[in-house]
Amino acid sequence: MKRGLFAFLAFLGGAIAGWLMMLGGYIVLSSVELLFDREGAGAMAFAFFIGPVVGLICGLIAAVWSLRRPQ
Repeated sequence: MKRGLFAFLAFLGGAIAGWLMMLGGYIVLSSVELLFDREGAGAMAFAFFIGPVVGLICGLIAAVWSLRRPQ
């Protein structure tokens, strides 16, 4: 029970961290490249599609890592 809860919390933390890293990466990329997104389509893509997909991948990696870690 304790390992399952720890894996669930690791998944949530990894998913949130992955999503926030993608949003931060978009902000840095748009600032460095001096991008001007008139319609906001790039920001919406990063916030609602690319960010959650990367967040799920990071969450799965964190959950698997926490389950394979020796206790």
